[in-house]
Amino acid sequence: MRACDGARPATRRGSLLTLAALAIGAGLLAHRPAAAQVSVDEAELFLDPSGSGRRVGSFDITNEGSDVAQVNIYLSDWDRQDNGEHRFAPSGTMPNSCAPHVRLFPQSLRLQGGRRQAVRVELTGADSLTSACWSIAFVETSALQKGTGRQVTYVTRLGVKIYVLPPGLTKEGEVEDIVAPPGDSGRTRLTITFHDVGGLPLRVRGTIEYRRPDNSVAATDSVAEFPVLPGARRRVAITVPRLARGSYVALALLDYGGAEIAAAQIPVRVP
Repeated sequence: MRACDGARPATRRGSLLTLAALAIGAGLLAHRPAAAQVSVDEAELFLDPSGSGRRVGSFDITNEGSDVAQVNIYLSDWDRQDNGEHRFAPSGTMPNSCAPHVRLFPQSLRLQGGRRQAVRVELTGADSLTSACWSIAFVETSALQKGTGRQVTYVTRLGVKIYVLPPGLTKEGEVEDIVAPPGDSGRTRLTITFHDVGGLPLRVRGTIEYRRPDNSVAATDSVAEFPVLPGARRRVAITVPRLARGSYVALALLDYGGAEIAAAQIPVRVP
């Protein structure tokens, strides 16, 4: 996700956290799920436990429907697998959980149709934190959908990620490995392993250059942006573009927002 950079990530406003929005049909997912009744106006919140930092944040819940919505708000733990998929666990059970330091208010509310209400996210007892922690605030509602001779209740969860970032943390990362096993279709796929070795969550993007033996560039490809948590690894697979037969060097250049670019290369043979 090098040199050090203590800059804070920017808050990502105005987007729904679809990657943590779960439609749960009480075991009946084959049925058409009901449309989400509520929305949130933040996907991520960044808080600073230092006296001069932002110790209190908030996000708004809006009832997009016309019926009254019963809303429950609660903390959960989360992280990502190395393929980017999310994992969720009960609050306070993961090593980097913010559960001891984050309080939500209110934790439940009845929201009239078309109305909006703020949820307060406050730090407490976090003054001694020296490393980052993260949790997620789930906003949960249920909707009853009637069918022929039966009723199905759908539970919808929207998530707002909460990061607590003490001052002095740095952006550091490295390309830990790059391999080129043949792809299933006969085309080569590069697998890049990126390691966030710093203290801040990173958003990484980059390019791959395919260079001929004379060092000229035969082709370039982009690496779509991906997030990585502190201490975590992320594996990204890239299909090598169609190149003329011969030998090349694939040079991966990944920008994680620090002072340097993380780079690695590997020989690639096109038969």
